[in-house]
Amino acid sequence: MSNRIEKGNSLLQKSLSEILLNELNDPRLTGEMVTISRVSLSSDLKYAKVYLSLFGNHNEKEILETIKNASGYIRGLLAKKVKFRVLPTLDFVVDDSMEYSQKINDLLKNIHYSNEDEK
Repeated sequence: MSNRIEKGNSLLQKSLSEILLNELNDPRLTGEMVTISRVSLSSDLKYAKVYLSLFGNHNEKEILETIKNASGYIRGLLAKKVKFRVLPTLDFVVDDSMEYSQKINDLLKNIHYSNEDEK
């Protein structure tokens, strides 16, 4: 990955995090903890996949839909914060890497205990 894309990912992640935390005042997000876990810019810098981590008791679909519906507003706020020649189109997705990691850890623990029982 080029240095330019890495810097763009970092800048977008920081700016989008600030927008979600301070400037997006949607009552459906009140009490929800939503963070930007990572951003992945396309090689032509026209598209950015934004990975969201959701914590707490929440309806994942509703939160994602709320953020997707506000993407135009978010993009407008982002345009004021970052200076890109062409602001990338944002695609918000739920980052399930933490859940996947937890499942793998649980499976590894079960394998470990199974091997101890055989000794």
